[in-house]
Amino acid sequence: MKIGFIGLGIMGKPMVKNMLKNDIEVLVNDINKDALEEVAKYGAISSSVQTISREADYLILSLPNGAIVKSVLYSGEDTILNNSEINIKAVIDTSSLTPNESLEISKVLEEKEIKYFDAPVSGGEPLAISGELSVMVGCGENDLQEIKEVLNPIANSVVRVGRVGSGSVVKLANQIIVNTNIAALSEAVVLAKKFNIDLNSMYEAIRSGLAGSSVMDAKFPKMIDEDYKPGGTININLKDLKNVNSTADTVGLTLPLSSIVKEMYKSEVSHGNGLNDHSGIIKYIEKINNM
Repeated sequence: MKIGFIGLGIMGKPMVKNMLKNDIEVLVNDINKDALEEVAKYGAISSSVQTISREADYLILSLPNGAIVKSVLYSGEDTILNNSEINIKAVIDTSSLTPNESLEISKVLEEKEIKYFDAPVSGGEPLAISGELSVMVGCGENDLQEIKEVLNPIANSVVRVGRVGSGSVVKLANQIIVNTNIAALSEAVVLAKKFNIDLNSMYEAIRSGLAGSSVMDAKFPKMIDEDYKPGGTININLKDLKNVNSTADTVGLTLPLSSIVKEMYKSEVSHGNGLNDHSGIIKYIEKINNM
């Protein structure tokens, strides 16, 4: 099996490395030359889009947004579909898109008899590195086993949540839960700081109770250390929450918590903090309290 992989960001690089550890041949492409050189040291083969289109059995995408996904597949000058010879059987899209974007892409690929899996991931950089990501998949009922085999080196859980587009919906729901949790945790930490509570003791005291969560375990230590090196940036999560709001608008839903957290992220981006980890949203809470 030969894999094409486009998008070597925070999530893409460790995903490629885990595939290479499992002796899978991976053809990679990205605009970031440093990222290409890094994965090449592990055995990845830097390739053109045309070469990937001709030689890869499966194409995995890990890209920032739907517009870039479309430009790679069919709407740009140098695209996967702009080739007379296309070997790719399926596109596995781990990017976070809106459901409508996933459906549009699926229809275009279907005309070329290429399957499309909207397969966003959860777990952030730590689980991308360990190969234990959770993947929520939108695909045909009979196609799940195929994608499980491809994603086995990078995922601990691959679950079909419905047809194409469903993966994107569940990813947006996931992002609501993660980001509102981080905002609530930020308020709790700021309250504790105001009363000079030892934050390490606070973490140990509450992590095993009802307030405990994977979000707390991932983000509370970063807040204690004031370490905002990104596992998932504020920029990316702002984009996801914008997708939440736009998707909710299409079906007339009001999601007040998501909207509030989105505005908090927007403020941090405007203050130049968009590349911080999303646990850095605590800075917003500290600023409005003059801390």
